[in-house]
Amino acid sequence: MTPTEEATTPPEEAITPTEEATTPPEEAITPTEEAITQQRNLVVQRNFEVKALGDIWAEGARERRAAGYADARKIFQPTGLYAAANEQIVIEVSGDKPITAIIGTHRHDNEWAIRYPLQAGTNTISSPNGGLLSFDNSNNEGSINVTVVSGGSPVPFFVLGKNTKADWQAMMSAYPNAPSVVLQSEKALLVFTYASARDHILNQDPVPVLQTYDTFIGAQDNISGLSNSDADPRHRLDKHLIGVIEQPNYTGGAYAYASWDGAIMPTSTGANADALDLTRMGWGQYHEAGHLRQQGPWTWGEMTEVTVNLYSLAAKKVLKPTEPARSQGEYLAAFTFVDQPTKNFSDSNSKLEMLWQLNLAFGDNFYPALHRLYRELAQADLPTTDDQKKQAFILNTSKVAQYDLTPFFDKWGLPATNETKNKINALNLPLLTAPIWFGSEYNNIKPTDGMDKVKGIIGVTANSQETSSAYDAAINAFDGDTNTIWHSAWNKQNQFPFNITAKYANPLTFNKLTYLPRQSQENGIITNYKILTSLDGVTFTEVATGTWAKNSTEKTVTFTPTLAKYVRLEVPQGGGTNGFASASEIKIFETPQPVTTYLSDIDWFSATTGWGTIQKDLSVDGNTLKLNDKTYTKGLGTHANSEIVYKLNGQYTSFAALVGVDSEVGSVGTVEFQVVVDNQVVFSSGVMNKNIEAKEVNVNLTGKNELKLIVTDGGDGINSDHADWVNARLLK
Repeated sequence: MTPTEEATTPPEEAITPTEEATTPPEEAITPTEEAITQQRNLVVQRNFEVKALGDIWAEGARERRAAGYADARKIFQPTGLYAAANEQIVIEVSGDKPITAIIGTHRHDNEWAIRYPLQAGTNTISSPNGGLLSFDNSNNEGSINVTVVSGGSPVPFFVLGKNTKADWQAMMSAYPNAPSVVLQSEKALLVFTYASARDHILNQDPVPVLQTYDTFIGAQDNISGLSNSDADPRHRLDKHLIGVIEQPNYTGGAYAYASWDGAIMPTSTGANADALDLTRMGWGQYHEAGHLRQQGPWTWGEMTEVTVNLYSLAAKKVLKPTEPARSQGEYLAAFTFVDQPTKNFSDSNSKLEMLWQLNLAFGDNFYPALHRLYRELAQADLPTTDDQKKQAFILNTSKVAQYDLTPFFDKWGLPATNETKNKINALNLPLLTAPIWFGSEYNNIKPTDGMDKVKGIIGVTANSQETSSAYDAAINAFDGDTNTIWHSAWNKQNQFPFNITAKYANPLTFNKLTYLPRQSQENGIITNYKILTSLDGVTFTEVATGTWAKNSTEKTVTFTPTLAKYVRLEVPQGGGTNGFASASEIKIFETPQPVTTYLSDIDWFSATTGWGTIQKDLSVDGNTLKLNDKTYTKGLGTHANSEIVYKLNGQYTSFAALVGVDSEVGSVGTVEFQVVVDNQVVFSSGVMNKNIEAKEVNVNLTGKNELKLIVTDGGDGINSDHADWVNARLLK
């Protein structure tokens, strides 16, 4: 049976392999004195306790892994011995349980590996092809003792926890003609050519390399909801290792691929070097190992290269915890897609962002629980067709989230059928109302949040954009990456006016826009512009117009602070170089909001009053502040004659308040308010009583050092002169 292969070019986020370093001429490895001592003491192991790992196909079925390359792992227990072509290998087997010997490593060798069922007692086998010798104990428990009596030559075989860097160098020195090397950790088995090991890992310590594999494979175990400590055997780890296999003779077009035989790292693409060198290891290795974990029942046709990247992200999170899972540009593309009034999920290039938003909203246990749910389903209940898988995914993610997620999937253009809706309704789950479809690491939206939690741009549109290139769509002008651009359609020159519009979730006040032209050439550099804003996306108002120099420097335009939900940069007739419009980056700035400090929240420098005690956030009588029978929560309650002094030290730009006689007194009380700044009277209210409308105070404090708030008795004594400085605040 020929296994299927993933032979497509890896997704955009895959690490682009660097050019493989030129192989140095073969020369004798010069070991250190310690390594020489290790070499002399090398012992070739020929006795093996071959532990039961279970049947590879049964393990794949238990985990519900996808058919083709994830449903089995043809990685068996290595011996560190290599059988030459037609060499007789004599093997002694103890016990009567079935066990198989394998000679060869498919994908690594030119020919298929050959299996040899062994009997109790003495067995003699040979392969016309030759290859590494390994054993398969597919029983479910126990172990079998095996001795390779004769035949087979040792190869460098490094085992994490057993060997040291010095051992490794001694092995490499002792067996310079070995065709292959083997490195084994708790979770991974690496099979590479001797030349690749010499060129890419000889002078490294293999320990941190293998530890890195164990770390990220462990993270992939976790997101899969698998653990050896789980009480339920359905959720225990497959004992077979994850194979990372070099393929020296690969001629295909993929950087790397997955198969039954493991994560395959071709020599020709440099994936072999990336897999051995910690400075080069990355997404490609995470991705292909991830293919060996995918569950088939929720990986429908278009999701093969999507669900796999949940395991890639799990690896990235544990190895690079300070990096966001997805870039701002990738999230912006997702927001732009879901913000469309009509869409079809199949058309989205942001499918991974949809999956990851569920993790962000419902936590790191969401996908482990989802994997467990699918493993617990009866075989007969598993979906098989793509349509069944989609509907089951909507239902089962709702079960895990404990929310009716149909609004989320509607936003993504993946609607539930009536049958699915009825099944979800029967669960009596609360309907999701939070806009988690606008969530990201930069602004995580939880199920209890509202639209007010959504910040920043949620969509970008243009009346002309080039979509044949991944680097020319409108969203690229807002992705924070100066290497990507927005470009008007290449085949629609001089179709002015061109425009590009950013949409925000909530209205904000804007007063500035910057424009960075494309840096590589002048096509589309904007020289004439208009800035327009809108609250509804239909009626736009021009807030600025002008010209920019035709060069690559960043341009800036400021305008009167304007409340808007949409901000548009328009290129009028002739305003784009050579009949096009383009932009590397556009940034839109909110008007800086003043920092407010209420006087009732800070201490004054000094204060005096003609009666009672000055109160914070209450009247002088200790009641709620009230002017003209309207209540307020912030302010100062005082009494004529009073003076309250604050030291400013030039830190503030203005003082504002609302002043008047508190409604708790009769019409007898009369007062006058004064604001004195650096010994100059800058505000006088005139004589006021409780029936006079409260008056606004707003004075400039830029560069000032002292603020005095004075209340006088209005010239008729202080009887009932209850005076309020409502919402008294300093701004900066």
